[in-house]
Amino acid sequence: MQTLELYFRFAGVTLLLVQLVLIIRDAWDVRPARFGVLLALSLIKVIGANDPADAFFPLSLQYVLSALSINTAIFIWWFALALFDDDFRLGRLEWGGAAVWFALGIPNFNDFVLAQPLSAPWAAYARSGMAIAIVAHIVYRALAGRRTDLVEERRRVRVLFAFAIAALFLVDLWSEMAFGWHKEPLWFSTIEHGLFFAVILWGVFWMMRLDKRVLMFAPPAEPAEAPKQALSPKEQLLHQKLIGVVETEKAYLEPELSISALALRIGAPEHQVRALINKAMGHRNFRAFLNAYRMSEAKAALADPQKAALPILTIAMDAGFASLSSFNRAFKESVRQTPTAFRQAALGGNAGSQN
Repeated sequence: MQTLELYFRFAGVTLLLVQLVLIIRDAWDVRPARFGVLLALSLIKVIGANDPADAFFPLSLQYVLSALSINTAIFIWWFALALFDDDFRLGRLEWGGAAVWFALGIPNFNDFVLAQPLSAPWAAYARSGMAIAIVAHIVYRALAGRRTDLVEERRRVRVLFAFAIAALFLVDLWSEMAFGWHKEPLWFSTIEHGLFFAVILWGVFWMMRLDKRVLMFAPPAEPAEAPKQALSPKEQLLHQKLIGVVETEKAYLEPELSISALALRIGAPEHQVRALINKAMGHRNFRAFLNAYRMSEAKAALADPQKAALPILTIAMDAGFASLSSFNRAFKESVRQTPTAFRQAALGGNAGSQN
């Protein structure tokens, strides 16, 4: 069984290294991929811990890898949020959580590297509580965003991913409580690393495709623009109804408008409305779809001299945003300016600074 465990460890680390190189080479411009690099680096030490190969690594390198590995939970958290939210950016919550997690790891850092008994169990218990909070947040964000996610394949993965992450965390916590740090019996360690290997292997199949042209020594094909999907007569009718409700009736001005409510007003199944907005109109998220209309409404109001004295809060609420903070965040992401700066530029500096 020890040989099998070593196989799972070395095979998992090897696949992670392959994924790491390919991500850096082919997908560095994709935000989830960049978080995936951090996650892969940290998992290399987690999975390879106590391998015979560790003895050949300089102690300084072991410290570097351990510094990454003790933050694996944070990297999983960031990766999960980026995977399911196209607009995800690291904010105060994410940086603050990472700082607290890292600080709690410092009292036991040398023990992590040398696989010794923990010298500060209180810090380990605090991190365990934090890990449960991280799991809860991942599950909440994955499930809460499912209704507004217009990418059907990603909607299906959300539930599976959320509960797989939860199971991974909880099993790891249980093993530490039941067996202690680095004291798992061989049978449990073999099963655990077998599951790790299965997940990594699934990731390889998920992210990688074999280019048959390479085996034929043919030059790679020039990337072609994705053809716009032609709408069927039924989809054209649905599209007309959608445009009528959203643009003519200005349903986007309703802050609490949901995709189910919109589908009900159109008189079509929710899944058809999601597919239409995603495939035919190019939006991956229902909130982004509505905000595109709301931003146009808000920018027109901010550039209107007759509304120069109108507070920005009023303009935001009139455009359909639920709060000033959500409006400011969406505006900065879309326009790369604050609403006040945009108004001043549009009105030639003759606007007030009311909020």
